[in-house]
Amino acid sequence: MNFKHGSLESIILNAMWELEKSGIYKNSVKDVWEFLSKTDNTKRAYTTIKTVMDRLFEKEMLLRIKQGKKFFYRTAYSNSDIIATSLKKIAARYCNGDMTRLMHITKSMCENDTPAIMVN
Repeated sequence: MNFKHGSLESIILNAMWELEKSGIYKNSVKDVWEFLSKTDNTKRAYTTIKTVMDRLFEKEMLLRIKQGKKFFYRTAYSNSDIIATSLKKIAARYCNGDMTRLMHITKSMCENDTPAIMVN
């Protein structure tokens, strides 16, 4: 699974997960655009949201269902799936694959409410 995506793609995925959390599992571009218009301070064109959702479909991050003339989307992966995969990649890259080490760093950060490692 390659979960590499840009910031607007992340915003749209988060919007989709929020809509799905509320029990709405098939969303049109309009549904997502309206949700973002209500919850995000940045105004975006409908066509921008449509283009990004189409790209997320091409990247297999969204599933697309056609009903009549309209497309509906849902996420292909849960937020937890993406976080778990990302953490495994971080552990592989920076901790020689040792998830325990990564967990200790994360726990330390949570307990101290400060970064475990300071970067200059």
